[in-house]
Amino acid sequence: MKPYYERDGIVIYHGDCREVLPTLGPVDVVLTDPPYNSKNIGPNERTYENHEVLSDADYQIFCETWFDLTSALTKRLVFTPGIKYAWNYPAPLWMLCWHKPSAVAYNRMRGLNAWEPVLLYGYPPKKWHGQDYFRQDPLNFSKGPERDHPCPKPITLWRWLVQNCSAEGETILDPFMGSGTTLRAAKDLGRKAIGIEIGEKYCKIAAQRLAQSVLPLAPRPAPAGQAKLEGV
Repeated sequence: MKPYYERDGIVIYHGDCREVLPTLGPVDVVLTDPPYNSKNIGPNERTYENHEVLSDADYQIFCETWFDLTSALTKRLVFTPGIKYAWNYPAPLWMLCWHKPSAVAYNRMRGLNAWEPVLLYGYPPKKWHGQDYFRQDPLNFSKGPERDHPCPKPITLWRWLVQNCSAEGETILDPFMGSGTTLRAAKDLGRKAIGIEIGEKYCKIAAQRLAQSVLPLAPRPAPAGQAKLEGV
């Protein structure tokens, strides 16, 4: 399949990941934000329940399909499923907690979720940086001003995940690329990356973001108790 974009170790494919994934070889890490079972959420319609587009059974099949396809390509899989949909997946090796600066209600009768799970699958790290366990203190990263996608994740969070779940020079795959946050974070941190996106609009946005110069990164200490994974 011909890439939509290919430059400096970053590749974008425009297509359905269920069709593209079987054509790819092994990768080091899969890092992604899979689509929720919802349409775009506008500023005056901030509940998931009114936007579901698949039956629960069909969405479960979708989750199982992409999970199995990506698991066949990597030993490390990291993603943010959303609280409502985390139970659609097998129990992870680790679950981190991202404290969300903004929240979306499921419906008018439910409160706002102030956190979101980050599920990690894969073999244990060779080193724990002086600790015999991996702390799961909440990750505190705020969303930036970028709104190129209905459900963007903060690039600061994605950089932290790239830094801690991969090594420089490794290849990261995002089967639900969206506006390219994973690929941008990978590029900034010296990783190679592959993105798959079904919407051509977002392929174009991602390509434009990647064409920009690498953003300077100021040294940022990990939040208290959060050890960097090495050799994951």
